[in-house]
Amino acid sequence: MVLGAFFCACLLLATPAGADCVLGPADEIAALERVQDGDTLLLGDGRSVRLIGVNAPELGRNSHPAEPLARQAQEFAERFLGDGGVELVYDRDRRDRYGRVLAHVYNHRGESLEAALLAAGLAFHVAIAPNLSLAECLSERQAEARRAGRGIWAPGVWPVLRAREVHPGDGGFVLLRGRVSEVDLNRFLWLELDGPVAVRIRRSSENGQLIRREWQGRQIEVKGWLVDRGAQYISRFPQNKRWFIAVDSEFTIEISRN
Repeated sequence: MVLGAFFCACLLLATPAGADCVLGPADEIAALERVQDGDTLLLGDGRSVRLIGVNAPELGRNSHPAEPLARQAQEFAERFLGDGGVELVYDRDRRDRYGRVLAHVYNHRGESLEAALLAAGLAFHVAIAPNLSLAECLSERQAEARRAGRGIWAPGVWPVLRAREVHPGDGGFVLLRGRVSEVDLNRFLWLELDGPVAVRIRRSSENGQLIRREWQGRQIEVKGWLVDRGAQYISRFPQNKRWFIAVDSEFTIEISRN
């Protein structure tokens, strides 16, 4: 199945992406040193740029194997950007906690790398506050790839983690499904799933519909980073779930289709 997805990705390399998901004129034009992976670039001046709105499969590092289609995502980004300079457009936050530049990235033709990766099925859309300006457009590009079964959305390519199957050692970026067993509202909306996992939804004006929605008993799908709070945390707060996924936007969570 992976070989079939690779063949599909190769065909998409030759297909120009539409000039959509454009936030505005470039804040900066920079020289590209290399594409580190599908969602991270190294600039000629040594800065590292993390694309806003996408999470591409990880290349193998430190004895960990590469995730499905990681190399294809890197090669797609290299070909899409070419040898010209890259255009950077900033959103609200310009740096992440690792010191990387956060930017929407476009090639010299003004085409969105994020939109192209998502449309090819070579990345997941992630919506992280406060950089949500293009969340709706990018979500639509992902939906197109999913409907077409491209790349990571082809059957059997990307593993889906069930909430009830989470166990020590699990973490990192996941596509997770589970059923909501309890709902709690405090500083956040907490959706406790049928396993040791809770979904933490940020309370904000943008998430008003999520907060008011009836979640009890619903089967949901969420994509994001699975955080393990550890056995010591659970020994102190046994009423809570050990793992959680933070949700900043409606584009990260949905009623599961399966």
